[in-house]
Amino acid sequence: MLARKFVYAAAGAAMLTAAGAAQAETLKLAVGFPTGSAAVYALENFAKNVEATSDLKVKVFSLSLLNLKETPPGIRDGIADMGFVLPPYYPAEFAETNLAANLSMLATTGEQIESPGTAMGAAMTEYVFLHCPDCLAEHKKQNQVYLGTGTSPTYILHCTTPIRTMEDLKGKKYRSGAANFGRWAEAVGGTKVSVPGNDIYEAMAQGVVDCGMFSATELTNLQLFDVTKFITTKIPGGVFAGVATNNINRDVWADLTPAQREAIFKASARSSADVTWKYYADAKRNLNDAPGKGIEIIEPTAEMVKMSEDFVKSDLAVISKQFTDDYGLSNVDAKIAKISELVDKYKKLTAGMADDPEALAKLYWDEIMSKVDLSTYGMD
Repeated sequence: MLARKFVYAAAGAAMLTAAGAAQAETLKLAVGFPTGSAAVYALENFAKNVEATSDLKVKVFSLSLLNLKETPPGIRDGIADMGFVLPPYYPAEFAETNLAANLSMLATTGEQIESPGTAMGAAMTEYVFLHCPDCLAEHKKQNQVYLGTGTSPTYILHCTTPIRTMEDLKGKKYRSGAANFGRWAEAVGGTKVSVPGNDIYEAMAQGVVDCGMFSATELTNLQLFDVTKFITTKIPGGVFAGVATNNINRDVWADLTPAQREAIFKASARSSADVTWKYYADAKRNLNDAPGKGIEIIEPTAEMVKMSEDFVKSDLAVISKQFTDDYGLSNVDAKIAKISELVDKYKKLTAGMADDPEALAKLYWDEIMSKVDLSTYGMD
């Protein structure tokens, strides 16, 4: 049981009741995706796992309590106890974490694996937990405790017009959910457009964007089957790694018992694995279903694929300069080298885990999260 009951003011700021008040037992978890989405699936499983191993209960609010943009400040201010956080929506506040997320295109270059998201998610999680105290510090500044990262499958083009050649890429308006994808759009002669995930459907329907860069999972997550007419696979490549699967409010975390924190931490290893697996499984299914829904699947030319790979290599220097000059990060090149090393490490360790979330969760625990000292983590 929690030691104090959480009371939420109408304005949204959370306050703890005075000592001796009745105990609360249910945590509010906000997910800015609709019911049936991969994120909600994973976090509903998280709730079940927490309830099975502790005296806590978790209520998942899908697209009702907070949307994707509102979730980080909503957790910070106590409107929700936990939530599905997308750090790229707040580039300055989560600059250290976003540096690693900006390197997600490394997952689909070099050694090729079936599910690049499995490698990138594990690499992000190890980096933030074990190698990036500055990442943890920026989560602390937002009154949150980081609990792991799940990632998407490969990013591809979902368009209202066909993209078959290098020439077709020029002049298009591309929805970008992270800075590296926006730079790719500009590199191919297009225009990047920043649109929150919850607004992609309307942006495509109204012609605000010609193509969205995201995984095929979003065809069902965000109901984009209706507005997508053409899919070009393999490009831009990369995955979306700017995810903190179920961050928790620091005051809530501190108020838990050691046993409750352990239950949440172990369930978080599985939730990050579940997010990654479910995104991958849904993407495969959606691509299989797309032709039957009137969507043409286009394979890019060899020239287009090479262009994307060349972009990733050249973009490393851009990322280094941007995060050094614009965000004031230190030792950026060393951090990039470490993240690159971790991506390569987990490409090997996650081999064969594309369809095995249980094995992936065990990897998260054995290689990463079991090494975190829960007696002090998030408590200072």
